[in-house]
Order: sequence, then C-alpha cells, then structure tokens
Amino acid sequence: MNIYIDESGAISPHFANNNFFVIALIHVYNKSALERAYKRFVSSNYARLLELDSKKNAKPCKSGSKMFINGKFKELKGAQFDPDMKKTFLSFFSQKHLFDVYYIKLENNKLPDAFRSAPARTFNYAVRFSLQMLIQNGYLPNEDCVLQPDERNEKIENRVFLENYLNTELVLNGTASGHFFVRYFDSACNKLIQIADVLANLYYSQLQTGRYTKEFNALKNSGILRYILEIPASF
Repeated sequence: MNIYIDESGAISPHFANNNFFVIALIHVYNKSALERAYKRFVSSNYARLLELDSKKNAKPCKSGSKMFINGKFKELKGAQFDPDMKKTFLSFFSQKHLFDVYYIKLENNKLPDAFRSAPARTFNYAVRFSLQMLIQNGYLPNEDCVLQPDERNEKIENRVFLENYLNTELVLNGTASGHFFVRYFDSACNKLIQIADVLANLYYSQLQTGRYTKEFNALKNSGILRYILEIPASF
C-alpha cells in the first residue's frame, strides 16, 4: 500500500486567519496510470499554469512555492492555483478512480495548547490516529504501508521518528499486521506528492471560503473522497 502525504495551513498558537491545518493522504491504486494522468493534466494546462505562476498581480511567495523556475515547469503547487484551475483539477482527477483521498482537519482554535506548541509532534499524532482509525474500520487494507511525505515539511532530525512511532503504536498494539515505512521526498521529484499538495490546498481553500462545495460533493459521489477526520472532534 502506497500513501502520499502533503499538508496545507499551519499548526500554530497564533491562529488569526489561520484557523485550519489540513493533511491529505492519497492511497494510490495505480501509480503508473496516475502519473500518466498527471502528465496529461500538466501538458493540457501548461500555458495557464505558467500564467498563474508568473502573473504580475500574484501574491509574493518563496521560490520553493513556485511551479516554474526560469520559465521551466518544476512542480504543481495548489497555492498558485486560482479558483478556476482548482475546479479544473478536481474535475480532471475525478474522471477515473485511480486513488482514494482521506483528509485530516485540525482546527487551531480548538486544539489544546500542547498540540499547537509542538507542530511536528501533532502532525505525527494526527497521522498515527488517522491510520489507526482507517485500518480498524476497513477503509485501508491491513498490510505493509509505504508513506511518502514531502521532506520540506519535516526537519531532518524528526524524519526517522515517524516510522518508528507508527510501528511502535500500530504494530505492537495489534492494529496493523503489516509494517510501516516512511520515505521522504522533495515534492518536485515526486508527482504524486504534488497531487496530494493540490488536494490539501483545495480542501483548505474550501474550509476558508466554501467556494468548492459542488466539486467536493462530486468527489464524494465518485467514491474518491472516502473520509474526513476532524481533530479534536475525532478524539
């Protein structure tokens, strides 16, 4: 089982205008077919993606948040999409059921102080809690699992911890019979993490604006959007 992970928003004790933190987990059934779909999406929307990334009225952002470097495509970034491109993305990737998506939603203003003060620990807890629930309730198969998060979201010294934590918490307590392997990637080198990035940003945007209800209903009806876990409501 392969699961690709990215996030949007931030866990922070200062939550003004930053009420939500979203983690997207995509469980991929057919990696090759999804990578081909990714390439078709980029090629068919290339000019528009370049325009969005370089338009003069775009908000300033770090170079790591850009989709193009010196005019050459690098990676998809949901934060650079406008509403029309977000809707185009959802429509395109809803056509075939190549993956399932699970969301973890954390509300900053409802989190205990201990959660907001330790974002890396909270991220690991949220992933562990969600995997346990999804496996126990039959949403995910009980087998070896390779998790592939974006390495930019985790400090080097914390990267080894998640794998050990998941195996300790989920294998030793009998939740999982398989083992967990965590492989961090630069998202620019992993097309499917980029899809997780866009999906995380899309749900974050929906929570902030309510602008994508129709598209998310279609994603649910297609069976691709399987579950949204809310923390702390899911405690």
